[in-house]
Formats: sequence, C-alpha cells, structure tokens
Amino acid sequence: MDLSTSFLIYATLFRLAVIAAGVLIIVLGYRLFLQGLASRDETDASVEGGGFKLTLKNAAPGTSFALFGAVLISVMVIQGSPELDITTAAPGTIAGSAELQQSAGSLRLRGNGTAAVVPPKESEVRALVAAASEQLLQAGIQRELQEDFSGALEAYHLALSMPGQQLPHLVNPLNQIAWVYLQQTEPDLALPLALLAHQINPTSTVVMDTLARVYAQLEQFDKAQVLLDRVLQIDPDNNDAEATARLIKQQEPR
Repeated sequence: MDLSTSFLIYATLFRLAVIAAGVLIIVLGYRLFLQGLASRDETDASVEGGGFKLTLKNAAPGTSFALFGAVLISVMVIQGSPELDITTAAPGTIAGSAELQQSAGSLRLRGNGTAAVVPPKESEVRALVAAASEQLLQAGIQRELQEDFSGALEAYHLALSMPGQQLPHLVNPLNQIAWVYLQQTEPDLALPLALLAHQINPTSTVVMDTLARVYAQLEQFDKAQVLLDRVLQIDPDNNDAEATARLIKQQEPR
C-alpha cells in the first residue's frame, strides 16, 4: 500500500470519527435536555437585577451538551480533513531525516536537510568494478583450492557479471570457469568458455593451455597439440604446457 492510499484511508477515518463523536454528543445532550424538562424537581435558579431576570432551567445542561456537539462538527467541516504535504528534495539531492508533524488538523511529511549527490567519475567506477571482480576471482580460486567447486563457480560467475567491465577483464573469470568444468570432466561446458577467452586474448598462454586440455578431454588431440606448440614457442619453459603435453601422450591412442 503506497503513501497516498494510506493517507486517504486515514483522512476518511478521521472525518468519520469526528462526525460520530459530534453526533453522539448531540444525542446525549438531547436526551439530557428532555430529562431536564420532564424533571419535577424545583431546582431552577433565578437571578434578577436591573430589570432583567436570568433563570437556569434543568434542561440547560442538555442544551449546552448538544450545542457543543454541533460546534464540534461545524469546526471539523470548516477546518477540513488532514492534508498530506510532501516536500520533495531538489533533483540530485537525497532527503535527510524524515519528520512527521501533526498539528491543527494537518498531517505533514517533510524532509529536513539535503545531501548533495556527487556522481563518481567513470574512471573511478571502472576501477571499483575491476577491483571487485579481482576480489571475487581470488575468492573463487581459494574455494577451488579447497575443492569447493560450487562455491568457486559462484564466485567466478559473480566476477564475470560485474557491470561495465572491459572485455580483457572477462578473460580470467571465463578461463577459471572453464578450468573448473575441466576438473569436473565436463569439457562440453568448458569449451565455449575457453574459446571465448582465447578469442578475447589469443596470446594468453594460460588460456591456450586450458583450451588445449579441453580439446584433449574431447579427444581432439591435433587441436590440442597446435595450441601447446604455440605456448612452448612463446614460453619454452612453461611447466603447465609440458604437463599438458604429457597428459595428451597418455590419452592419445597409439
């Protein structure tokens, strides 16, 4: 339920409550008035002076009571229902502490104090995104070392989904997700991720080694060997590539 609907309900109940109270007072005053007229007690009080005579009858309290109810309803009609006055902050500001004021039949919701919103620079946002993505990547690696593969995948996916990232920043999360799928012997899931990472950064020896292992699990040994030869050409002492080459020799049919 939004604020305007809630306030409309409140204003309606407020008006009905005042009318009901006024009607009740008038009814009770009228009954008291009739009871005073019917009373046989000689309790009337009179004051004379200056040619004038003031007599207070038993019916006077009921009359006053009824008049009070009528005045209450009349004041409510004149004053009207409670009003909702929301002071909106200027564009580019955030309202400070909200204050609810209720006085003289009015209800006001007002924001006191404003704080200017200064949008960060685009370069700062990119730096924050890159830092957050790197933290998630490292968290995924830690979970992967603990053999918590579901937690690792969750962290890598979060790192991959950070908004506004440049394409080069997507290479490491893509490669790590492909590597986790390799450890779970799911090369069909790893292949598109490794291919995309390789397309974004075709010179990364880490990505090429991952893709070579994917091809090895898919028994596409020729493609795997081409990638390994390229890695060893760039980095002849690459230990990962040498380990992958030994793995291929073990799996490759003779």
